[in-house]
Amino acid sequence: MKPVDLIAASSWTRGAFTTYALSLSFFEAVILDALVRGRAGGALILSDPEGIRAALSEEGARRVGRDYEIAPVVRKGPGIFHPKVSVLAQKDDAHLLVGSGNLTFSGWGGNLEVIEHLHPSFAADAFDDTAAFFEAIASSVGVTTSAGGASSEIAEDLRKAANKGTRDGRFRLLHSLDAPIAEQIALYSDDLGGATRIVVASPYFDLDGKGLTRLAAETGCENIQLHAHPAGSVWGSATPDWPYDALQEWNAIGVRHLAGDERRLHGKAIEVVCRRGRLLLSGSANATEAGLFGLNVEANVLRVQRDAKSYWQTSSSAPPAYSPVEDEEADIVEPDGVGILSAKLDGDIIIGSVLTHVSAGKTEAHLRSPRWADELGEVYVDEKGQFRIKVSSVELESVQTGRLILRLSQGPKVWEGFLSVTIALELIRRAGAMATQLVAMLAGNDTPADVAAILAWFNEDPTRLPNGSVNDLSGQSAEGATRSETFVTIDDLSSASETAHTSRSIQDAGQTHAWHRAMDLLRAAFAQNRGPWPSGDATDDDNEEEDTSARSKQISQDNRNKDKSLKFFGELLGKMLDPAAKGRNAPVALSLAHFLTDRIRPEPTEVRSWIWRILSQIVAVEGLEADMILATALLYHSLSQHGSGEIAARRFLIKRGLDPENLTVDPSCISAFVDVLNPEVDLIAELSKASAARTMGEQLSAYIAAATASGPESGFDSLKTSKYWPKLRSAIEDTDEFAKFTVVEGPTDYCPRKHIRLPAVARSELRTEGVTRCDCCARIILNKDC
Repeated sequence: MKPVDLIAASSWTRGAFTTYALSLSFFEAVILDALVRGRAGGALILSDPEGIRAALSEEGARRVGRDYEIAPVVRKGPGIFHPKVSVLAQKDDAHLLVGSGNLTFSGWGGNLEVIEHLHPSFAADAFDDTAAFFEAIASSVGVTTSAGGASSEIAEDLRKAANKGTRDGRFRLLHSLDAPIAEQIALYSDDLGGATRIVVASPYFDLDGKGLTRLAAETGCENIQLHAHPAGSVWGSATPDWPYDALQEWNAIGVRHLAGDERRLHGKAIEVVCRRGRLLLSGSANATEAGLFGLNVEANVLRVQRDAKSYWQTSSSAPPAYSPVEDEEADIVEPDGVGILSAKLDGDIIIGSVLTHVSAGKTEAHLRSPRWADELGEVYVDEKGQFRIKVSSVELESVQTGRLILRLSQGPKVWEGFLSVTIALELIRRAGAMATQLVAMLAGNDTPADVAAILAWFNEDPTRLPNGSVNDLSGQSAEGATRSETFVTIDDLSSASETAHTSRSIQDAGQTHAWHRAMDLLRAAFAQNRGPWPSGDATDDDNEEEDTSARSKQISQDNRNKDKSLKFFGELLGKMLDPAAKGRNAPVALSLAHFLTDRIRPEPTEVRSWIWRILSQIVAVEGLEADMILATALLYHSLSQHGSGEIAARRFLIKRGLDPENLTVDPSCISAFVDVLNPEVDLIAELSKASAARTMGEQLSAYIAAATASGPESGFDSLKTSKYWPKLRSAIEDTDEFAKFTVVEGPTDYCPRKHIRLPAVARSELRTEGVTRCDCCARIILNKDC
């Protein structure tokens, strides 16, 4: 299995990657694409500042900070952050990839690299060690990072997975934040009776061989042999591919499993033959003093093979000819003029810190995206490098554009870093692959396929709806190379006879806040007027036949997705309007109904049916959809064929605690409903009519006041058209007659006196007209709540 296939194989809840060199174009095109295909829930890159400096200039990388997060890890003092570890975790399981390849096209395809694939079923010890490594990243005084919290969460994932695995000491992960790699090799070799031969495959060495000399002294083994790769090593900056100036002449050999590969060597592997077995080390550490003795942060897998009798097969070789090194990778890099910062956009606040070359004082802040640039003004950086910047209207724009770079300048000093957008990252974390469609919706470039997918996702679990009360979800090849062309595994380097704490919370307060903001923006997106999707039938004179065919296929696909959206919404609407929800979802249902009407333009009968079902469950005209609810109610009741639409509209508003005389209406908020149902309507006039009208309940109250001599004989004109008016009029003139009437506070299905079920016609009259006659006792019944 290729590493990319593993990444795409499952819905990982977390993907974390450490690297020195970095190509975000590679990461987005290969690894992130595989994560999305696997419906993963997010990704984090921990990188040396040098990798981030290079990535800042990659104009083709657009998704950083939005679809995945990147955080610098700064080695204090000399040295670099050099490990190459990939963590893929889900629930109580995890996989580890530990190797020599950086997150670049070359590191995952072009170079000859070595990689280990570990699982707790046989390497739980290594998972414990890797957990300790990420905990050390979060807490060690030797490094500085803004991703301490995430590193601790990664450690928890690894420990949880390790608890279900096998611990037998055969697989360990050595890292240099605890002790130098060479010292740990020496301890393990002593446990196996001491080293008798060391074979080193490494692309880089100290020019004077100091790292090898110290390794020989540490292990007490002078028999050190160096693999001289026939195709040469990957070029490095200021780091040679052989200890040319060493006082000691090291034996040059060729390791059989490596020598036949025509690619340049970048893999790092060491075999330590001991008196009672052997050790196999692979990972990030070069055979340099910086790699083996702690200047760099390194991570290597150690295989402990007790009583092994088979070792690497080697042959005599010659050292490579000396040639000047070129700029590719180095063990120690002197910082250039651009410092590195880390920052997050949380709502309207940018919170960040300067991680390299901290200099307290006032700075000028500048923010840029692929589409725009903005001067943010003066910002104060404190002595710890921390700062806060107030911004406006950036959050949604950042979701739409991606890739925001924040720059601080203080005279000649400059710091730069990618800006992480918390709401976008939270969408990825919670929604996995669906986040792509959700981001498209937020950005305003949604397609019929996006909307159909979102509605299917909501339909699968309606608690995902952004209704303001649901806080969580219930239920997110390099250069054409094959596996054999890309990596040499430690199994390949081994003999053929050899075989191989408290659960963290799903969301902390910050993540919850980000999720709510994302859902608020999504809810607002549904309420936007975007117009119908392009029909796609416009043609150019010079279009070729295949273009026309492709366009025709796209139109057919779009139409199928539109039909799916209507189908999914029909099913979803029934779930949203379940009586148990008590109208909670009705406002969002109205937004969705208008959004689909705006985008698809369904048949008027279908739209009218949606509105009737939704309005009946609206309990209050408030919140984001308040204007839409008011305008829709006026529009819907304007369609009444009985000439009483204004009364029905007024009743709808009064029942929800609103006085029509104190309201204003915005017809533009439901322009699609208007276009489909009644293009000639004047909603302002309809509101005026509703203000002047009187509901049957209001008229009945006025009538009762007149009949009891407590009000004027006016204000109930509609009652005068009722078939019961003769009885009603006589009751005004004769109080004894009115005393025979029965007044109820709401509709009833039974005679209030004899409790006999009323006929269907009488029940309907009581609900709609507020007055009926009971056949069983010949009494008039008045419903004041009508």
